[in-house]
Amino acid sequence: MLKSNALVIFVKNARLGHVKTRLAYSLGEEKALSIYLALCERVRNVSLAFSGNCYVYYSEYIPSEPDVWDYDFFIKRKQHAGSDLGLRMKTAFDELLPIHSSVRLIGTDIPHLSTDLLEESILSLKAADVVLGPSDDGGYYLIGMKKPNDYLFYDMTWSVDSVLSETIQRIGMKNKTYHLLKKLPDVDTAEDWERHGWF
Repeated sequence: MLKSNALVIFVKNARLGHVKTRLAYSLGEEKALSIYLALCERVRNVSLAFSGNCYVYYSEYIPSEPDVWDYDFFIKRKQHAGSDLGLRMKTAFDELLPIHSSVRLIGTDIPHLSTDLLEESILSLKAADVVLGPSDDGGYYLIGMKKPNDYLFYDMTWSVDSVLSETIQRIGMKNKTYHLLKKLPDVDTAEDWERHGWF
């Protein structure tokens, strides 16, 4: 029996003062929350056309009240506890790779994400070991694989402009292959939102 592909969306629980803190510094907490919810809705709409199973991994808890992530489409889970992003991502891959033929993980800061890019991430993994979606800040907005690659998540400094290059270097050191998707901007600051957020 063929296993389906999976999309994981890492989200923060949408609470005032706990999302888009760099935006909140410039625009205020209420505006930052509003922008975060708009970004979530954009990613949600793109994900609805994904040809596989979609999971939403919440940062703190699975809400009891309805939100933008519909229960009838999105499978809801909680991220691994702790502040280390690498360990939280690794745990999600460890949970889902045994039951899916490939898994890709994204966040919500990518207003120009498209279903075509998500589908390209499926096709590219037929040949490559890892697929990466580069962001314009030196990181990546998507990482996908068909087998565990734990070395990509340990002892990594996150939220710096060398994340993508360090990831590619690690892939090469293991003699693995990778495919790069189209580079996209993400939204972290008020300037980012002004340039890229109005979709």
